[in-house]
Amino acid sequence: MQKTVKELAQLVQGTVCGNGEVVIEETRGLEQASPNAITFAIGDYVEYVSQCKAGAVIVEKEVPNVSIPQIIVDNAKVAFAQILELFHPPVVVPRTIHETAIIGENVTIGKNVAIGAYCVINDNAVIGDNVTIHPYVYIGHNTRIGEDSAIYAGAIVHENCSLGKRVVLRAKAVIGGEGFGFATENGVHTHIPQVGNVVLEDDVEVGSCSCIDNATMGSTLVRRGTKIDNLVHLGHNVEIGEDCFLIAQVGIAGSTKCGNHVIFAGQTGCTGHITIGDNVTFAGKTGIVGNVPSNGLYAGYPMRPHKEWLKLSAYESRLPDMAKTIKQLQKEVEALKAQLKER
Repeated sequence: MQKTVKELAQLVQGTVCGNGEVVIEETRGLEQASPNAITFAIGDYVEYVSQCKAGAVIVEKEVPNVSIPQIIVDNAKVAFAQILELFHPPVVVPRTIHETAIIGENVTIGKNVAIGAYCVINDNAVIGDNVTIHPYVYIGHNTRIGEDSAIYAGAIVHENCSLGKRVVLRAKAVIGGEGFGFATENGVHTHIPQVGNVVLEDDVEVGSCSCIDNATMGSTLVRRGTKIDNLVHLGHNVEIGEDCFLIAQVGIAGSTKCGNHVIFAGQTGCTGHITIGDNVTFAGKTGIVGNVPSNGLYAGYPMRPHKEWLKLSAYESRLPDMAKTIKQLQKEVEALKAQLKER
């Protein structure tokens, strides 16, 4: 595919600074870009634009003293994503039901649905219009899959779960697995039946090998627009608000309630039965041990305000020297005490 810089600027509703007739044939990262490629730069990477060898670059403000054409947009990352879709269109999946798929009784399948090889769709499932189900997917009894959703190879949606519109499940995701509930008596653990389900609202995405457990009763809930990375675990009866980010290896224990626009950075762990407010960010490896009010930035284990954590982290690197100083001061104090006794 070949597009001029001017044509690409029109696509992303940007303004060209420089030669708009330069022909672009591919997309590349800033460091790897060649003269026939377009790239983008934001934040600290903008200072490297002058060294870039790309045919054009997408930026949010004009960069001075740069010879290559620039496309100026409000959001460079979003614009570059649009151009990526243009140069790398998604694979077209045949809108058919593969002959090896197993379809149960009373299954409702909408229009323009694709069901891949060796899928299992159990009784009373409802599959909406334009859904794509890739090979080796398991759909349990009484499950609802909303229109325009995509379920990738090997994913599992257990019985009674409900997925909204445009939901994406990446490979090997497990929705509605048995919640981890046990009653312990005299050291013996007895399993408590987990009879609830999982509800994923519209535009939720769940990464590969992530697991969302069904509720003991009621629903484990992920609200509209939340994006979940790979290797994330949500326990039974967890509720996650709208437009949250849960990044790789996050674990949230059962019955935690989380507000909207919350970010859990990688390897953050959260105890159960707590409430987290809106607009909160947890830095990587934060240990959340209690309720969290809205509008905050936290880090460390146990969690504390980020600025406080930064101060403590700075002190940690100085602890060996501080320990030596304290020991020296203790010796001097003891020496002074001894002199006072002699007098």
